[in-house]
Amino acid sequence: MFFRVKKTPSGQVMQLIESFRDSMGRARNRVVVSLGNADIPEELSKSIAKAVENKLYNKYDGTLALFPEQYSAKEQHWIDTIIRHIDNRGTWRPYQGSTSAEASSEEGVPEEETVDGVLINKVEHCSDTGLGPELAGLHAWNELGVGNFLKSMGFNDKQCACAASAVINKLVEPLSEHALVQWLHDTSLPDLLGGEILQGGEDVYYRLSDKLLKHQSQIIKHLVSSEQKYFKLSRSVLLYDLTNTYFEGTALENPLAKRDCSKHKRNDCPQIVLGMVFDNNGFELGHKIFEGNRNDATTLEEMLSELGKGVISEDTLFDGIKPIVILDGGIATKENLKMLKDNNYSYLVNDSRRGRGKYEKEFLEEEAFSIVPGREEKGEVFVRLIPDPYNQANETEDILLLCKSASRKLKEMAIRSKMEERFIEELEKLKVSIGKGNIKGKEAIERKIGKIQTRYSRAAKYYEIELKEKAELYWQLRSEKYQTDDNLFGSYVIRTDRKDLKQDEIWQLYMTLTRAEDGFRMLKSNLGLRPNHHRLEDRVDGHVLITVLAYHVLHFIMYKLRLSGDHRSWPVIRRILSTHCYSTIIVPTINGTIHRIRKSGLPDETQKAIYRTIGVSYKNLPHTRSVITKVRN
Repeated sequence: MFFRVKKTPSGQVMQLIESFRDSMGRARNRVVVSLGNADIPEELSKSIAKAVENKLYNKYDGTLALFPEQYSAKEQHWIDTIIRHIDNRGTWRPYQGSTSAEASSEEGVPEEETVDGVLINKVEHCSDTGLGPELAGLHAWNELGVGNFLKSMGFNDKQCACAASAVINKLVEPLSEHALVQWLHDTSLPDLLGGEILQGGEDVYYRLSDKLLKHQSQIIKHLVSSEQKYFKLSRSVLLYDLTNTYFEGTALENPLAKRDCSKHKRNDCPQIVLGMVFDNNGFELGHKIFEGNRNDATTLEEMLSELGKGVISEDTLFDGIKPIVILDGGIATKENLKMLKDNNYSYLVNDSRRGRGKYEKEFLEEEAFSIVPGREEKGEVFVRLIPDPYNQANETEDILLLCKSASRKLKEMAIRSKMEERFIEELEKLKVSIGKGNIKGKEAIERKIGKIQTRYSRAAKYYEIELKEKAELYWQLRSEKYQTDDNLFGSYVIRTDRKDLKQDEIWQLYMTLTRAEDGFRMLKSNLGLRPNHHRLEDRVDGHVLITVLAYHVLHFIMYKLRLSGDHRSWPVIRRILSTHCYSTIIVPTINGTIHRIRKSGLPDETQKAIYRTIGVSYKNLPHTRSVITKVRN
């Protein structure tokens, strides 16, 4: 066998060619497999072609092993890739009259145990590729009808298959477009979707990202509608929150990339802000990208306007009723709450922690609180529903739910204790340094004190620091302030304009905001939202869109599991399913015929249970078989 480059109207194609002689003894060539624009090094082409030929014809030496040449890493990659590509297609058959590629000689081959004509000890398998997580992701993709919808939008079959591959990659092993093509060779997606997804290189996936971005609003709208119909969702709640994702490079070509306070503690990197709206079940309804230094409170109006262009314009999704919007305290400004009311939205927000102090008197009235039922194992929560006692001139008609959480109190006290410990430690070091004369001058010392107070602001507010004559440093605890915050730790205030809700209902509604937090956690930790390796704005937006599409697929899987009572995380599910694989099985027979069968393995019982819950059909998956007949000279 040898490689040949053939020119085509669309470019060049690398082909693996096999030579043979026909029945008249004439030399002939035929194509074993076309490899697209595969960049096989010319100096390695002969050794790679020979190795592929040996593997296909299962040639043996005297030790029953395949010829044991030592191949370089690059040769190994291309040998495995080409063999897997041939097995995936399942169309290659050896020429029966060929003398160019001899089958294994009977000389030197010891007698073998046979079962129904099969040489049992020579049965082998190779080209194992992961199947389980990919199969689950592809099932969700098909159930949501994304592939058919993309076809209706003008995507061809290959683009639809590549879109599924790019999205499923985020579930299994998030990679850049540059690394995605190589990853596909090591998965079972070519078996499930066809070998075409391996052709064209990374440029295919860059162009695909651009095309998906052009149809972003229609795709998201389709997914929102599909999820509602599939699960019969009743959507009466909108959860809005924001996160950010940073860049590894400078991102100078992206006008939205700005430096600001990062939620990931990467203040050294430019970032963008991603706003997302979820329903109360955690399904995404829409998203929008903002500048990296954008104030969270200024994004709400634009986000609602974006939703209005798509899902909210369909009243059927919300039964014709505007839903209640749940916000975090940083977004819930007076202006935003007024805007929501003016647009006939209800709201439920967590007031700023800094503002809870004015309700200290109400929080101290212990007998007025009642416990939220069903929280015994997770930590008790006490609630009290009151009208806003500080409502000035009927400015609002809000009601307040005062909440006290035992677990949150312990957390806040632990944070303060740690900060306090570090704060005192820094003051002690400064005092020693002043005593040794290392820092001189009142201004220099005060600058040092200011830096410590800024770094440990949560602890500094409880202490009064005094720099006396002779540069002696003293500090004293503000006991009253300390005790006041002790009384308020674990307390928070929920504000809403919905007077028809009971106190337990208000608290339960507020807790659905964790669905948004869970969604962001999945996007960032499981689906590779951060860091972002792109430079151009459109490519950054495309990366975010593909990650969001992957979230829809993943949440479909996890929601079905949760409905059945299975609350295991995706990393656990992925690990369990990862041992379900595709393999190429080599079955030699006593008459010299070799069967190369490419098919999926049988899942174990744990994997079957997951598949049944999700609705995955693991039977009758694509398979191929090549029969190699022993050639005699």
